[in-house]
Amino acid sequence: MERFGGLFEQLRSLTAIPATSGFEQGIARRLLDEMRPLADRVEVDAFGNVYGTIEGTAGTPRVMIPAHSDSVGMIVSHIEETGYLRFDVVGSVPANLVYAQRVLVLTKAGPRTGVVGSKPGHIAFRDQALGTTVPPVDDMFIDVGASSADDARRMGIEPGQQVTWDRELAWLGDPTAGLVTGRSLDDKVGCLVMLEAMRLLRQAGERCAATVIFVAAVQEEVGLRGATQAANRLRPDLCIGIDATVSQAGFGSGLGAHPSTTFSEAANSLGAGPGLSVMDRGASVPFGLFGHPALIALCREAAERGKIPYQIEGSMPIITSDAAAVQFAGAGVPSLTLKIPSRYTHGPIEVCSLKDVAATAELLAAALRAIGPTTRFDFIEA
Repeated sequence: MERFGGLFEQLRSLTAIPATSGFEQGIARRLLDEMRPLADRVEVDAFGNVYGTIEGTAGTPRVMIPAHSDSVGMIVSHIEETGYLRFDVVGSVPANLVYAQRVLVLTKAGPRTGVVGSKPGHIAFRDQALGTTVPPVDDMFIDVGASSADDARRMGIEPGQQVTWDRELAWLGDPTAGLVTGRSLDDKVGCLVMLEAMRLLRQAGERCAATVIFVAAVQEEVGLRGATQAANRLRPDLCIGIDATVSQAGFGSGLGAHPSTTFSEAANSLGAGPGLSVMDRGASVPFGLFGHPALIALCREAAERGKIPYQIEGSMPIITSDAAAVQFAGAGVPSLTLKIPSRYTHGPIEVCSLKDVAATAELLAAALRAIGPTTRFDFIEA
């Protein structure tokens, strides 16, 4: 429980920083500060990617470890004359995860609390259509208590400001189980894994042979943009990405009845360790990733040597991540993603296991230590 408590506080501090895609300045500052004592060199590029480099020895691979610093959210698009705010979603956020939620509008004067307006329960309860459907985002509005557009502007609100759910990290059920719930766990759990792996490498007392560049990449949720730029800059030899993935929740088999998610749709479980992703593909980007077989073998062997729990994510046809962009850098980069199981993704009540966070950090550190000057990552033996 003591280990969980420390991870909980670290994760709470990361998720408390609003970081909708395109608005990662706050989380970039925080991660830069966190990486300083853990890396030989830290820097931020003009795009917002944060790099923490741990130098290895000459002649060994350069390994890029991306985890994205951004999260899905919303953005103010227009202020109506009545003072209500129109908004758009940033990233893959369905309308049902926005409707009737309390939100924060981030202004220069500080956060302003608002609510996404809903049909009154007294009315919707008596009309089956109203009570069982959600309007499209284009029909929704945010109520910040303003009586006019000028009133909203006096609050410091203007188009182009980020909006996020008003949710803090909390334990789910009994804290000893290690489950947490809140906004933006995708991919603050990945950022936490990066920091924990860096600490583990420092505590080991001996350097990895490989040079490892940890990258908190921006704008993953809108097209893997930060990782694409970072990979072109670094031209790494290998890539092991860290991200949340979709996991089973609820009941049923086959295609799960709403709102359940079955193992047929998301074949991994909370608390069973990170998933080694064999195949994924994105819903909003035109590509995905087949995990490189040599990297899968490396991580699998490291997990079994260290008795670290893991699972095989055979196919995830609805989600990909930064490593899918890194694979195209230069002449091509053998890549793999370690996936952290997560329920109820891209909404205000995401759920993850701190057991999986700890196991992912341990597996990542063990795999990096196993890379030496003679380690081969050929696709086939020549």
